[in-house]
Amino acid sequence: MSPDEIKHFLVVYDLATGKAEVQPFGTDYDAAQKAYAAAERADADEAKFDIVLLSADSLETIKQTHSSYFSGTSSEQLRELLAS
Repeated sequence: MSPDEIKHFLVVYDLATGKAEVQPFGTDYDAAQKAYAAAERADADEAKFDIVLLSADSLETIKQTHSSYFSGTSSEQLRELLAS
C-alpha cells in the first residue's frame, strides 16, 4: 500500500460513557489534522475525551489495532475491574 492510499480517522472517545465517535477523512491528511487540532482545542479545558488521529487501510483495521476505543467498556467499568 502506498502512502497515498492510507485513510485517516479522527476518533473521539468519551471517557465517561466509553463510546467512540469516528470521523473518516479518506486520504485527506490535511483536513484530518485540522479537525484533530480543533477537537483538541475544544476539549482542552475539560479533558472529557481521548482524541486521536489514526491512519490505516480501513476502519476495520483501526478497530482491531485500537480495540479499546470500540469495545464498549467505559473507563469506570475498567477502574472497577482493576480494583478487583
